[in-house]
Amino acid sequence: FKKTGLITFHGPVATSTFNEFSVKNFKSVLMNPESTKKFFNANPTSDENIYGVQSLVKGKAKGRLVGGNLSIMVSLIGTKYDVDYLNKIIFIEEIGEEPYRIDRMLTQLIQADKFKNAAGIMMGIFSKCEPKEKDASFSKSFSLMEVLKDRFSDFKIPVIYGMSFGHVKDKFTIPFGGLAELDTSEQSFTLLETVVK
Repeated sequence: FKKTGLITFHGPVATSTFNEFSVKNFKSVLMNPESTKKFFNANPTSDENIYGVQSLVKGKAKGRLVGGNLSIMVSLIGTKYDVDYLNKIIFIEEIGEEPYRIDRMLTQLIQADKFKNAAGIMMGIFSKCEPKEKDASFSKSFSLMEVLKDRFSDFKIPVIYGMSFGHVKDKFTIPFGGLAELDTSEQSFTLLETVVK
């Protein structure tokens, strides 16, 4: 996207479970485009999403969707592929990282001013991201939600966790570069343009 501006898609891949929710969202974005399309979560609480959907900072934001996997986003900082987050809605997902690692990666993005002028932050479901085991030198480890609340609760832009994307069964197809509106009070986002012709 940084080099071409070409809209691409974050969603199911060939090895994904193409259940009814994922197929419906995939087709609605790629095969049945509309000038506006509103997305709501499949299931606010499930075995995959132990925290449900949480609006960490309520509000509305409008901007182009950019983001992806947290580890990859951090690895692109300072490279020629580092994305400009100015006035963008940043979508983030992760899998298999413990909370202390997520804390470190989010702190790096914050210290690099990546969120400073963003329009909003929309997080998917961070799969398998709880502490794996207790370290003998620590009596307690932070949970994923404790880390997210600590990192984002003071932000002045809308922030939400638990939307239907990431390494989960029920997933949205998100157009990277598409214009959207995020409403964390309503726990939804809306595509504001047709992203395919």
